[in-house]
Amino acid sequence: MKRLILFLLAIFLLFSHPQYLNATTIPITPALQLKYRIKLGDVSFYARAGHFTDAFMRFSPNGKLLAIGTFLGKIILVNAKTGAILWEHRVYEGMVKKIDFSPDSQTIYYGEQSPDGFIYAANAETGHIKWRFSMTKDLKLGIPAPKGDIYGIYREPGCYRLKVLKNGNILVLGIHSWPDHKLGYWRRLSMIWLLSPDGHVIWKWPKRKPIELSLYYADADPNGNYVATVAILPSDKLPANYPYTPGTVYVLDGKTGKEIAHYKMKPLKPYYNSVSIWESVAVDPLDKFVVVGTSDGRGFIFDLKTLKPIKILHLATPIIIGGIPVAATATYVEVDSKRTIFFQTSSSSIPYGLPVQANQPAGPHPNAQTIFAVSPNGKILWRFHAPFKFQGFASDIHSRILATVAGAASRMVSERRTKQFGIFVFNLEKKGGGLEKLLGYFPTIAPLFFHLAVSPDAKLIAACETPYINEKGRLVGTYQVDVLAIKDLSKN
Repeated sequence: MKRLILFLLAIFLLFSHPQYLNATTIPITPALQLKYRIKLGDVSFYARAGHFTDAFMRFSPNGKLLAIGTFLGKIILVNAKTGAILWEHRVYEGMVKKIDFSPDSQTIYYGEQSPDGFIYAANAETGHIKWRFSMTKDLKLGIPAPKGDIYGIYREPGCYRLKVLKNGNILVLGIHSWPDHKLGYWRRLSMIWLLSPDGHVIWKWPKRKPIELSLYYADADPNGNYVATVAILPSDKLPANYPYTPGTVYVLDGKTGKEIAHYKMKPLKPYYNSVSIWESVAVDPLDKFVVVGTSDGRGFIFDLKTLKPIKILHLATPIIIGGIPVAATATYVEVDSKRTIFFQTSSSSIPYGLPVQANQPAGPHPNAQTIFAVSPNGKILWRFHAPFKFQGFASDIHSRILATVAGAASRMVSERRTKQFGIFVFNLEKKGGGLEKLLGYFPTIAPLFFHLAVSPDAKLIAACETPYINEKGRLVGTYQVDVLAIKDLSKN
């Protein structure tokens, strides 16, 4: 009890005095300690333009290596124990978007977002390229963005999912969204490939040509028996009776790429006219269900084979406060190896596009800024709420810990300048609710990008800080990866 009271007091002091928060302070709990940092380069140009730069991290299955992909186009291999950089390469005119390792940790796969849209396989020890696969054979070549166009990179063909399965095959999702000046409208092309370890296409979906919608995310069970994805925004012009529709979940046979089932999610009217997601699709490791979180605050649990809803959770759907609808998005999900489902909700907001005069909510949604742990049948097991904007999840292979990062969030409307950033870690083996499971919080001076990684042995966490411009016009923070060491879980 004494330890809990001291921890709560530290949290209170941190929230009350954000000016004391800096990158060199000791974490408020000794369970999390900074092990080392990796500087990633100068992104001040992008920060001054208001852009938070991407990054991606992945530990190798044997836990010896940490791979980092940067917005500046670098792939960096690090000794996970010491932080020593082993090698680094740069992709041409693009960023490194996704990374994964072969099951034996000998090969690293990484996908870029660039005019060429390559997927690379490299020797993890030396960085030597073994092969590369171009997504642009199906998604069309991109056009290099004009110099100074900070968002031009996102109009290039990009790898939005790269997952290596237990048998060594590689699941890849590619998207190309750009203004096609020849046709005179905005096009969105997506395709899913299953590649063999030597880079050959086993199947692709759709089989003949890309789907004319954005598939923002996809997932598969570890054995690759099933693949799930969600189609959202379409190209501005679609043929009549086009067979694929926005707001639809699709499940594929992971061995053949053939469609098994689909389910069109209905918009939550009158507040929303469409259904949108972000990185919020997750498949049960035992092939029983698939989970989808939506921007309207719902969490769906579907039967994987039939796509009939098992449970629809209204996590943070609109409620009326002061005559104004208020909601929070549910756009990150995770299913761990023990089959617990995790949802997280964003800060409160007014549903986009509603004809209301207010530009901010009259009050907070009670379920905003909350992490939910849910059973496969939809029962809420525990939750954790804090004045942070949670983004992204990562857990170890044995589901001992769960980590998430926090972006900017104000404690109240009148204090929008208050910034709180950091890494939260939960001990999933500990009994009790969210507060009891909270292992620690590591504050950072700058926001953290929503991709993070946990080592297989649950002893290390990697997250990326990205600098920003504060209300005084000053650049705050450094583009860097923080690697934290987690103390023995049995003592916490």
